[in-house]
Amino acid sequence: MALVAGLAVLAGGLWSSRTLLDDTAPPTRLAAETLSPTSVELTWASTDEVDEYVVHVGSDRALTKDALKVTSTKKQVLVEDLQPTTPGGDRFFRVDAVKDGEIVRSRTGRFVLPPGEMTKVAVDKTGTTGARLEWKPVVNARQYDVEVATDKDFGELVQSVRTVGSEPELVTDALEPGRPYWFRARPVNGDVVGEFGAAVATETLPEDVRFNVGTWNVCSEKCKGYAGRARQMAAFLNAEKLDLFVLQEAGGKRVGGTTNAIFTGGERGFQRATGGAKARYIFYRPALFTQESGGFFPVGHGRHATWARFTVKETGRQFFVVDVHLENGHGNDGKRRSEMNTLVSRMRSINDGGLPIVYAGDFNSGRHRGADSPGSIMRGIGQRDTVDVAKKVENREFNTGHTFSTRPLRSGAHVDHIFASEEFQVLAWKQLVRMSGSSYASPVLTDHNALRATLSLEGKKVDVGEPTPVVDVPPVDDVPSPG
Repeated sequence: MALVAGLAVLAGGLWSSRTLLDDTAPPTRLAAETLSPTSVELTWASTDEVDEYVVHVGSDRALTKDALKVTSTKKQVLVEDLQPTTPGGDRFFRVDAVKDGEIVRSRTGRFVLPPGEMTKVAVDKTGTTGARLEWKPVVNARQYDVEVATDKDFGELVQSVRTVGSEPELVTDALEPGRPYWFRARPVNGDVVGEFGAAVATETLPEDVRFNVGTWNVCSEKCKGYAGRARQMAAFLNAEKLDLFVLQEAGGKRVGGTTNAIFTGGERGFQRATGGAKARYIFYRPALFTQESGGFFPVGHGRHATWARFTVKETGRQFFVVDVHLENGHGNDGKRRSEMNTLVSRMRSINDGGLPIVYAGDFNSGRHRGADSPGSIMRGIGQRDTVDVAKKVENREFNTGHTFSTRPLRSGAHVDHIFASEEFQVLAWKQLVRMSGSSYASPVLTDHNALRATLSLEGKKVDVGEPTPVVDVPPVDDVPSPG
């Protein structure tokens, strides 16, 4: 009997020393169903009856950062007041089973909150081959997917990339010049991908813009029948596809109004630049250019020069055009030299930003003269006679000045010129002659031939920034399930 009683005591002692850790398994099969950027439903499994479950949630595995504690008597809990973060990140949770004051802890689970709604994307800068997009940060987003397409339906994708970092921007240099593009973005938080926001469109700048510049001495006052001749001259310039041209001997006060009325408009929609006077006028196509400023000034000996500053609408690039008419006469090179020095000095002051510049007009001088101070001065400041550097030249053999005769002079004597600074690429030069067989067509419209130079000006340089580090967007099958 004593032995049996001893065993009972021992047995009783052993029973009294058992704890919850011996009888209760930790919660298992932890699962999380995210419902919004701030809420999640957490569930788990447990085979034992307990007093309660204490759920710990945090943004670090130790559950000390952004810590939240929720109790439940069921094997699930809805947490609705989670604090979203920017940038996003993993969230962690643990379930503690509590019975008689004892605790059994589950493993630590993980979940990812969905990112918030994608914010509006804006195009901050656009260059020739790149663009910079930016948007406001999206809560719970640690990366962004960006699609770039050449159509608004995003059927022709150029890029489909995911940012490496969380900065709400994308700088791309994978575009082509002068093309429209559409962009859209969506937020990404680990395994959870949000919806694309609204698309935004832009057009890259062209590498260059080509346009035709012309010059013509129209002899409005000392030559007869100006109004009739001017109408034919205006039609001729439209037909020759001029985009910008300068006129000399265009009438001043007496017939300046006639010049303006006849040369304005037409098929090309010309407009006279403001600031011109003293019979030197500049006309341009508002479809291509915006005039920024303009004026005229004396250069000596009763001569004046007209100037205008333009912006190329497609690229934002600016340049100057100067309308020139110097002293005539074979023996007046000294006067022309003085006028040119004044002209260059004044334009250096006006063009204080060193913009590209075109000087065009009747210089009453050329290489065929014994002395050619205007040409020497132009070349000395980096101006190039477009006929000398053009890739294609037509009708160079004609003299630019004549005597209203239908018989062309073909010694190649040019008193009219279009000079352009080195920023311009000169694609073509043409002397615009109206021919009937081997003779000038009748009626001869003025005592000079018009000139046309086809120029190319590179687009405005826009630094959109260093390309954003990106990776290709992973296929859907490569994205693991959350949890």
